[in-house]
Amino acid sequence: MDDNSPYRISHKITDQEYGSCNVYYMKPGGYEPKHYHDGVEVEYVIKGNCKTHKEGQVYVYQKDEVHEVINDSNDELVFVCLTIPPDSEKNTTYV
Repeated sequence: MDDNSPYRISHKITDQEYGSCNVYYMKPGGYEPKHYHDGVEVEYVIKGNCKTHKEGQVYVYQKDEVHEVINDSNDELVFVCLTIPPDSEKNTTYV
């Protein structure tokens, strides 16, 4: 990941024709701007609490549902993200 990324690192679990699954590690103070996808996105927060995400919670975003990630905490936010179809620049639109 580059220095401008809100994520320290990510780990790809799978990237198949039907969907993708990644684990993201968001830096303290990290921000993923408002965006939406051409499919469904399911996130499960493994570690951390912030303005938009809470540890142990599942977030489901339907196709075209605008969402963002704001890690306003001093701790890393770690979450698993399943995207159907697979996450890509082609199916992610920032608003």
